[in-house]
Amino acid sequence: MFVITGASGRTGRAAAEHLLAAGHRVRAVGRSAQRLADLAARGAEVCEADPADPVALTDAFRGADGVYAVIQPNYLPDHPDFGAFQDQVAASLTEAVAESGVTRVVGLSSWGAQHADGTGPVKGLHRFEQRLSAVPGVDTLWLRAGYFMENLLDHLGTARTHHRISAPFEPGLPLPFVCTRDVGARAGELLATGDWHGTEILELQGERDVSMREAVDVIAEAVGADDFTYERTSLADFHAGLLAAGVSADVAAMMAEAGEAINARHIRMRQPRTARTSTPTSIERFVADEFAPRFRTAHPAEAG
Repeated sequence: MFVITGASGRTGRAAAEHLLAAGHRVRAVGRSAQRLADLAARGAEVCEADPADPVALTDAFRGADGVYAVIQPNYLPDHPDFGAFQDQVAASLTEAVAESGVTRVVGLSSWGAQHADGTGPVKGLHRFEQRLSAVPGVDTLWLRAGYFMENLLDHLGTARTHHRISAPFEPGLPLPFVCTRDVGARAGELLATGDWHGTEILELQGERDVSMREAVDVIAEAVGADDFTYERTSLADFHAGLLAAGVSADVAAMMAEAGEAINARHIRMRQPRTARTSTPTSIERFVADEFAPRFRTAHPAEAG
């Protein structure tokens, strides 16, 4: 039995699907049982629990051979203190692991989580790693995933309307673009094999490094738009744009700090690229399967 927290999210759903396909028993945990109905139809046991409720999570974790521990990265636009939210969920997950007797955990983290500061929302994942790794008797593997390809979907509105993608990253900066489905599948695979001991780190770097300029070129070719461009915005304009869109001051400051840290290589991969740190989905495959179909059907007023 493997427990998947955040099972309605992208990586959690992929982890659950991978384990179910391999014949394992899965307990899918999420805020809404309704959003997990498709996993239930595939044979998963569904457990409705708030991620900040350690008692409910402890009950969900009991009897499990392993847990996929996730603080779902939905940066609530109006959240006044997202770091405090991260800490609350991290404490809840940690207490549940300790009280339930689970001895195997795969945790979702992020590239740059080795740093305690200067990384925006990744700071909360650093604290999560430190907190959960301190539980005695638990083998914990942290997946430090790179830059999610799905972030490109946030630009569908301006991409369709203006044939432009704007972001604060240097145009030629190589980024470890990784597909969330690959992250979840790897989490499920590692939970099932349990081939590590103590606390370990595994960086997931995608199929290859891709710059924003290269990613936009791939999009242009896939949608047949020769005039598609990448525009690097200043960090100040990026921050102001988030505030204008209704994002809270706390979250806007975090996202701007993350952008600065990526440009300065403060957030970067440290492990060498190998078969183990790489994942299969290329940027071309993601754009063809996920971005281009949405681009063709999106309403012009769609934003993010």
